[in-house]
Amino acid sequence: MAKPTIVLIGGASGVGTSTIAREVARRLDITHLIETDHLREVLRGAIDEEYAPTLHMSSYNAYRALRIPDHMIPEKFEDRVIAGFVDHASMVKPAIDMVIKRAAEDASDLVIEGVHIVPGLVSPDDYPFADVHMVILCADEEEHRERFVKRAMEKGRGGRHLEYFKQIRVIHDFLVEAAEEHGIPVIKNDEIERTVQEVLAVVRKVTLTVKSVHPLKESIKEAKILREHNCRMMDVGFPIPGKEDVIKVTFHRDPVDEWREILGQEESRDYFKHLYSASNNVHYHQITAPNEESLERALEALEEAGIEVEPVEPGEEPEVEEGQGE
Repeated sequence: MAKPTIVLIGGASGVGTSTIAREVARRLDITHLIETDHLREVLRGAIDEEYAPTLHMSSYNAYRALRIPDHMIPEKFEDRVIAGFVDHASMVKPAIDMVIKRAAEDASDLVIEGVHIVPGLVSPDDYPFADVHMVILCADEEEHRERFVKRAMEKGRGGRHLEYFKQIRVIHDFLVEAAEEHGIPVIKNDEIERTVQEVLAVVRKVTLTVKSVHPLKESIKEAKILREHNCRMMDVGFPIPGKEDVIKVTFHRDPVDEWREILGQEESRDYFKHLYSASNNVHYHQITAPNEESLERALEALEEAGIEVEPVEPGEEPEVEEGQGE
């Protein structure tokens, strides 16, 4: 019997997990959608504040209810916020586990979204009885702030989030870093349709390995074209003459942003210049897409832009060696 599909969509308050989760569930024809905030509310009714003070706070101000000795309180404000958040989220983790277990028992597909989906605390490997896919959504700081401003103006709520915006951004960055550490894809939610398509690409696993030939300066252009066609560059690998394995670097965040950072820092730029030079500009990518049509359109667009790409037949993918930037 096929395992049920479970999609976990995490992210800090205000990055759009609810909107994206609803649309992903609709596209995948999944009728069961659960917000971790609802699980938290059920737990609040069952566990008194006296026993779980951080549970009865919001994710962004749970640090104010931490019960730890004074000498153990983190000195840095950011560390206190994270400590409170993790304690808060850990209270919800058992409920997430039980919901996924029940969905598997009922053979029901499920989408779960919310700030309590924390990489490292929640892992797809925890649920071998289900086909679990996990992503973390992120947003640029100013765009993130504007969402709360707009919410406050249009719906009369969001002011509290603006008051705690600094803390929310601390949690935002912590989730992104935790995702990178645990190999969970991070998707920038700057346009709803593209974000939905990138999540679908993670779930549907339409993938292709391609051989690409172009200089380093064209890397951002290549990643942009793929993103414009709802595809994602997952990695870059370099076949170095004299080395048996390909040196591979994996992208966990938006590859366009990661290439900008690489090219904007002298040390990393020089490292990649060396790799491109040593491989004679030949490199490999694994590309994911929400469907075959998007993948075909992306490859056509790359060719039209003068970027030489050649699909690699299954079984002919080069052996890889993890490199700097992994």
